[in-house]
Amino acid sequence: MARVEVEAEEAYRRSQKMIRSSKQALRVASSRNAGWQALFRNRLGTALACFSRLADETNITPSRAAEARFALVCILQELGKTAQIGPALADLRSRLYEIDGESRGHWRELVDTLAFDLAVQADIRSAAALQDHVFWQSSLADRATHVFGTPSRGIDELLADTAHVRSPLLRMRIESLRQQRAAASGERTAFGKLLDHLRWAREENLPDYQRTARLEAALAALAGAAPQLAEEVLDPLHHEAQRIFTGHRQLEYLYCLSKVRQSQGRGLEATQLYSGYALVAMQCLRADSHLRALVIERNTKAAPQLDDVGARLPAKYRRAYQFVLENLDRHDLSVREVAAEIGVTERALQSAFRALLGLSPTELIRRLRMERIRGELLDGPFARERGILHAAGRWGVKNRSTLINGYRKQFHELPSETLER
Repeated sequence: MARVEVEAEEAYRRSQKMIRSSKQALRVASSRNAGWQALFRNRLGTALACFSRLADETNITPSRAAEARFALVCILQELGKTAQIGPALADLRSRLYEIDGESRGHWRELVDTLAFDLAVQADIRSAAALQDHVFWQSSLADRATHVFGTPSRGIDELLADTAHVRSPLLRMRIESLRQQRAAASGERTAFGKLLDHLRWAREENLPDYQRTARLEAALAALAGAAPQLAEEVLDPLHHEAQRIFTGHRQLEYLYCLSKVRQSQGRGLEATQLYSGYALVAMQCLRADSHLRALVIERNTKAAPQLDDVGARLPAKYRRAYQFVLENLDRHDLSVREVAAEIGVTERALQSAFRALLGLSPTELIRRLRMERIRGELLDGPFARERGILHAAGRWGVKNRSTLINGYRKQFHELPSETLER
């Protein structure tokens, strides 16, 4: 009968965990799907909220955690929150160490390309010729912190970091960024290569990317004092600009076109376009203002205080340690369950804990339980009233000999001796 009760209790516990897991899986999928849809539709507030929620989820796969942070970096770039990109990018990089196997290499290629991309875009928008691009200038004012948060990391170093990238699509993006940078420095030969890249995007039927690449090429041309080249890449966009551009993309288009018209001596048209740009910039800033609190909250959110054990563990195994702390009062807590919680084998968990802590998971659980029991026994008269076995039971220890042997081994005295102090 006792065996049946134990099995029933175990089955109930497993079913409850499955229910919790299925709810979380649904929540994660919903946040992820809604976030990407919102980002593609330029609904940045919704996208930021969805991916912030996803990034704060516990017990999601490392790839999902990295994906959420990758999306957050992209959103911050769209919002012009350049100063916040550095911490967000560092957070994204830290998650790559939790990803196992070949996927980690793919993610590293993507993140290194992203870092170079962000650096080039910020550098071009910081050009002297674009100082009246007011939407960007406020966020680019502090050159020591923009994009990387580490001024020692120059663009050439970030380009060198992409040498390992093998993905053909990412290599094409890296080459395009190199040519943008060269065009912004006044190299006219680079512009022909940018035109080749635009033709490739059209042939590959990538309309959204092609429009973005045209705006980037126009900004690079303006930074390189070549407004006639900017006009050339902007020309295919004129007939559909009002339909396809909204928000942040619209203000980039209006700014570029106003600069082109100014260079052509069409002052009145340039003024009207720049006025439209300023109006859209104000609308974007006003619409984005309610996101400021969420951005600041994500970047200044205090990390949980780590004790000496947590501080020695990488993030994945820190989650295992946290799970142990949260379930220490359960007498049926097992190493197998802890390993399953973070998606590793028992053997991997055992090896990691022994290497990093000098303790097996079982030894750690026993030590933590004895510390909690001792804390209760030192709680004065109230502890004496409740008794030793009550304190032990509260922390998952039901066997008297297990309590006495473990307690004496750790504290060199009996529980009763502690209680009598």
